[in-house]
Amino acid sequence: MSISINGFSGFSHTSKSQNASTTSLERLSSGSKINHASDDAAGLAISQRLSSQLGGFNAATRNAGDAISSIQVADGALQSLSKNIGRIQELSIQAANGSLNSTDRNALQAEASQLMSESNRILESSNFNGKSLFASIENSNVQLDTVGNTITLAGKDLVGEFKSLGFQSLDISSQQGATAALDVLGKASDQINSRASELGAVSNRIENSVDNIASSSINSAEARSRISDTDFAKTTSTLAASQIQDQARVAVQAQANGNRDTILKLLINL
Repeated sequence: MSISINGFSGFSHTSKSQNASTTSLERLSSGSKINHASDDAAGLAISQRLSSQLGGFNAATRNAGDAISSIQVADGALQSLSKNIGRIQELSIQAANGSLNSTDRNALQAEASQLMSESNRILESSNFNGKSLFASIENSNVQLDTVGNTITLAGKDLVGEFKSLGFQSLDISSQQGATAALDVLGKASDQINSRASELGAVSNRIENSVDNIASSSINSAEARSRISDTDFAKTTSTLAASQIQDQARVAVQAQANGNRDTILKLLINL
């Protein structure tokens, strides 16, 4: 008479249950259900590609933010220039009045000279991260999320434009000079308005691109999460089931061992 317990089968089930428990614990602790390539080879490849895309989206957002900051600095400087030119125009109109004498016009010229000096300082010194905003014709390219996906802001040398207009040498100390200054100031104002319009258009385009990138980033993050992130409810349930199975298997094995000992004692006593 032979009494045996299927030890190999019991060991196999126990090993599988322990592996399931180990996998569940690993997923719960890491927050990822793909901790090894063997867990999901295809899912791992897709998850890594999505992670790379997310990195590109983040870099593009930073680039766009820098570009918008640069435009905001330039726009603030242009507003100051526009205000100064507006005041110089007022002074020129006053100086063109035939009822003023030379003393009055010299006083107007003194204020206009200060405003012109400040305007020239703004034009020449305004910069972002060391790059001149108004003294360069070099284009500024904003690199977005993929190669070739760029937004270009054309450079413009406002310093040179103002010099060619004769802005730095305006003289409103005479009626004739004041009249001539109004023409120069009108052209300078047009240059400022044109540049402000260009900056505004590019800024709007960049902001629209950022909105699109943000949407793509959210969708990619959600897709990656569905593929690689741990489903805590499901994994916790799987772990609990594995632990219950382990406990039941141990109890059954103990009962089987007890029955075997009882039978052996009966056979010995026969």
